Amino acid sequence: MVVIKIDVTPTDLANIRFGYTPLMELMSSYRVLKRPEKRALYHRWAEEADNAIHDIDLPYLHTMATVPFYIPDFLTATPATTIINFEDEIQRLREVPLEVLRKNVEYAMKMAGESDILRHFIIYPREAMECLIEELRIYWHRTLAHHWSHMMSVLDGDVLYRARSLALDGTKAVLEGLHPELQLVKHQLVYTGSEKPDYVKKDYTLNGTGVQLVPGIFVCNLTWQIEPEWHPMLSYQARGTGLWWVENKDMPDESLEIALGSGRARVLRMLSTPASTGEIAHFLDITAGAASQHLSRLQQAGLTEPRRSGKRVYYHLTRRGEKLLALFA
Repeated sequence: MVVIKIDVTPTDLANIRFGYTPLMELMSSYRVLKRPEKRALYHRWAEEADNAIHDIDLPYLHTMATVPFYIPDFLTATPATTIINFEDEIQRLREVPLEVLRKNVEYAMKMAGESDILRHFIIYPREAMECLIEELRIYWHRTLAHHWSHMMSVLDGDVLYRARSLALDGTKAVLEGLHPELQLVKHQLVYTGSEKPDYVKKDYTLNGTGVQLVPGIFVCNLTWQIEPEWHPMLSYQARGTGLWWVENKDMPDESLEIALGSGRARVLRMLSTPASTGEIAHFLDITAGAASQHLSRLQQAGLTEPRRSGKRVYYHLTRRGEKLLALFA
């Protein structure tokens, strides 16, 4: 069943860009935390986060993050490029035009019903925003800030992979690779994922400005934001999502090294970001011959695969490789 259809022009397809933002990760992570069916992939982080915020109430964040089928757009504004600093997001929130703020909150009311907090945003929007900002900061620093550098590593790896795929395989392959139920049919993107209520808009038309692709660690399904106030955006689950917690360990996982051998385990971990043989050898301080041998064995096992970009060959994890690393997380 078709969930959304997006009419795109050749100019839109020629102007695909990438970026990500910490605030989108924050909002998505809170939704995951409050949805038991989504927590399995993030169970270790979820347990840590539960403990980190067990002693505080976050009513403004909770209200905004748990609206059915919607997060207010001002909290998921399309990033023009990668945003690294969380405080930059806070500054942007303070500058959201009041008409946009009220429009988004009114739509949240339509989806979730009225509440004291949503009414607060309508009547005293700047005051309510400061209450929300205070809670966002608390949640960020307790649950995600210490993980952010490792999360960025996974997100950067995804962007690098998609950008190379765009150059090698073309736009259709990149777009359809974002989600199994997303297809580019002539000049229309068609998504047949999870069903939405009838009152959720399902038909969109882009105007040639292009589309921003935004990977996310905590994005469980394809999401979209196509509103006049923001650049068109598709957000999707990044490759290697199960790997970000592995990178947060202080010590390497010995069981993976026992299963694969120390050298191949180190190479497999490094390929959460695609790399060439020379880059692997340099980073791991081994010879190019040793790196090539490890890559050959990993490829034979179906854990990695090569892709050519110009004169260079880059190796990256297959789905099997990602699942193996997630298993040893």
